[in-house]
Amino acid sequence: MKNVLIDQNIKFLTNNDYQHHLENYDEIFVVGKDLKQREYDEGLAKFCIENKCDLLTADNRAYTHFLAEKIKTVQISELFYDEKADRPIYLVRIID
Repeated sequence: MKNVLIDQNIKFLTNNDYQHHLENYDEIFVVGKDLKQREYDEGLAKFCIENKCDLLTADNRAYTHFLAEKIKTVQISELFYDEKADRPIYLVRIID
């Protein structure tokens, strides 16, 4: 996937200090700007399918809604640990 969707809870990733985490993506989408802020996780999954996006989120359960949207396999990894917020940032990638 060449695009990424940044969840509302970590939109600070669009700041210059974090750009190195996004350098491999062609297009960067942000919840609240490119997708309604109040969109449910099912909507995030559909958006990611339609726009060939990975999802970056701090929600450790966001992937469950991806599986409900007829996605068979997702890969979840920790992109990095955000020391300022004291929480991990997850990368959710659709495999098939």
